Amino acid sequence: MAGRGKLDVFMVSPHLLRPFTARQLSLVEGEGRVLAFSVLGGRFVGPSVQVHAPTLAHRVGHLPEQIDTVVFLDEPVPDAAMVSLVDDMLEAFDRVPAEVLARYSDATEAVKRVAGGVVVEGIDRSSLVVVRCPEVIGREALERAVASLSDEMWVNPTALAAASGASVSIYGSGERTKTAG
Repeated sequence: MAGRGKLDVFMVSPHLLRPFTARQLSLVEGEGRVLAFSVLGGRFVGPSVQVHAPTLAHRVGHLPEQIDTVVFLDEPVPDAAMVSLVDDMLEAFDRVPAEVLARYSDATEAVKRVAGGVVVEGIDRSSLVVVRCPEVIGREALERAVASLSDEMWVNPTALAAASGASVSIYGSGERTKTAG
């Protein structure tokens, strides 16, 4: 998986994706099948975290065989509240018919449709959400997503997985949980 396309020329920065095992985080869920990455580097688009793509490709290419779920966190060292949320999301992930489960925030920034470099209309934000950490992604979906990388330097894991065909469920209150594919 790692080392494909134009990503070969970029340096991997392992410190930008700090791994945590389920045991290190004291997770109840996951039974040794989960690996969490703390995303460092401070890159965001709105509230959505951006991951260094060459490092992501390297990390995914070297996942231990038993890992079937990867969680992305936006805290250098997850606190108890984040660990509890991850546990809840992992439990929900086993029940949803999706390959990705992500938290959301309502879209609050202006969204415009552009054609030919000209803004042609504003988009109603009431049906839009933006992705927030934690993001829970099945290994197969993440491997497909990484295989689709070309020359991107920074990507959002959920957006990358969705763009490569993964089904995404939004974690939140029951009425906001949606699955798209």
